[in-house]
Amino acid sequence: MMLFLPSLLALLGGVGSLRIRSRRARNCFLMGAVTAASLAVLLLLMDGSAPDVTLLRIPPCFSLAFRADPVNRIFLGLVAVLWPLATLYAFEYMTAEEREPRFFAFFLASYAVTVPLALSANLFTLYLGYECLTLITLPLVTHREDGDSLRAGMVYLEFTVGGAALGLICLILLAGCGVTGEFVPGGSLDPARMAGREEELRLAFLLGFLGFGAKAAVFPLSFWLPRASVAPTPVTGLLHAVAVVNAGVFACLRLLYDGIGPAPLAGSWAQTAAQLLSVFTILAGAVMAVRERHLKRRLAWSTVYHLSYMLFSASLMTPAGLRGALTHLVFHGIMKLCLFFCSGAFLIRAGAEYLPQVRGLGRCMPRTVGCFVLAGASLTGIPPLIGFQSKWAILSAAMESGTWTAWLGAGAVLVSSVLACVYLLEPAVQMIFQPPESAAGSDPSGRMLLPLFLLSLCMVLFGIWTAPLAALLQAAAPV
Repeated sequence: MMLFLPSLLALLGGVGSLRIRSRRARNCFLMGAVTAASLAVLLLLMDGSAPDVTLLRIPPCFSLAFRADPVNRIFLGLVAVLWPLATLYAFEYMTAEEREPRFFAFFLASYAVTVPLALSANLFTLYLGYECLTLITLPLVTHREDGDSLRAGMVYLEFTVGGAALGLICLILLAGCGVTGEFVPGGSLDPARMAGREEELRLAFLLGFLGFGAKAAVFPLSFWLPRASVAPTPVTGLLHAVAVVNAGVFACLRLLYDGIGPAPLAGSWAQTAAQLLSVFTILAGAVMAVRERHLKRRLAWSTVYHLSYMLFSASLMTPAGLRGALTHLVFHGIMKLCLFFCSGAFLIRAGAEYLPQVRGLGRCMPRTVGCFVLAGASLTGIPPLIGFQSKWAILSAAMESGTWTAWLGAGAVLVSSVLACVYLLEPAVQMIFQPPESAAGSDPSGRMLLPLFLLSLCMVLFGIWTAPLAALLQAAAPV
């Protein structure tokens, strides 16, 4: 029951809120529901004896099953901590938007779907959760129902459903190769059935890497992510930092390390292809971020290449590579959510959407600008903030691997970090040192500032005190 209680609480909270007319009462009810769901998740994470649950078996090798293993716990913990902050932030942000009750109903329904996805015990369950998350978040992307939102929704649907089709082909090929799909450290291959089908297995992996990587915006499936930035900022935070994009990375990690396993892929053309795709996405995304003048789209391109940091680290196919990917999955979620929340505050409090419009905001929105600068410094990789910690983990894993593609990826990480100084420090300098574009603007209320302060605290605290996460990572990727 504990496995499904968080989803039930979130779903009931979202549906029940539609019956409440008073905004104040509805917000209290929603905050209570999402907090209760997150507390249920945290209780589940602390319960080391939570049993596996199988709801349905589909012969010969598919089943709908859930478990709270170490890798699942990391993704699920991130979701449980960040979703209440996004909900609190959204209460003030959405007062300027239409169809507010419907928004929050889908916002909590997305939480309800993300939890079982994060608890998947096999590839088939993960695939179903991946598809359901696409469908339940589509109304959030198209929330404004104007031309830009509807076009962005169609692009989002085309890319992610197309990626899911590749993922389905991957599952079919894997079933023929003897992969049961159960998440087992090192993979669930049947060596007897796989003999002579190694190339088919590698093709299945690459299709799955591209298919599930569609949500992680790997090239050439990257372009939906900046387009989706037309959605309200709580949604872009959800898409770019917490649930959707991390679900793509999470699926690739589980496919590689616990579905197929690194052994039959390491040193093959499939590994080289995955690494080269990740490296190209890192460099292309960083260049696009520098060129982009719209602040939210600039942050979206930043997300594109940071997701490929994780995919590159995972494609090293070593325990250190898995730890680097999981570390950046957690820390990038914190940093990028803070940056998007700051950009949303600039938009609704000062009307600042493009870079020239943020000039001088440090004088009228000092608290928000301070959080933006701190998050930008962390994302750039300045020690001892968390961005430095996760980048160092990835670079260390690449140097330990020692292959030419690993060194190429390490170079791409360093080059993109230099470019991050350009696209993040440029708006920071404009905010602090240039005269204001207009006289309008003020820091938002506590409902928006509190999440920013808590996220900023996490960036500093976890940069200095990494022991709790290190323990979780050691359980998820033992040496």
